[in-house]
Amino acid sequence: MNFSKTTSYSLNVLSYMAKYEDRKMSASLLHDKLQIPYSYLRYILLTLSKNGFIHGTTGRNGGFLFSKDISEISLADIIEATEGLDSFNRCVMGFSECPFSNKCAMHKLWEKTRIRILKVLMKTSLADLMKKRQ
Repeated sequence: MNFSKTTSYSLNVLSYMAKYEDRKMSASLLHDKLQIPYSYLRYILLTLSKNGFIHGTTGRNGGFLFSKDISEISLADIIEATEGLDSFNRCVMGFSECPFSNKCAMHKLWEKTRIRILKVLMKTSLADLMKKRQ
């Protein structure tokens, strides 16, 4: 499964921040550690902030912190905020839309797989990812 660049970067940013959950992270530090282009990183941080995952403070000791516990942030929440879960409704065979009256050979298999993937993304939080890393 391929996510958009914005979603991939967002997952990387939040995963990195989750490793150091109680530390403020500046955009400069995140840029240095994750090698995300700075202007793109600022856009991602703004998006994550607007969606309530993180909040930022300005000034000498400014930076970004989580707005809520990482156990409350699912991977599905992050994907929904960045590209939307509608990306899972695309035809696996590449058709622009599913002709429900004339379903492709992969339709039933993809439907079952799609539902399983969505369930995993909804059940998996950033905290779960941190537990699996250790």
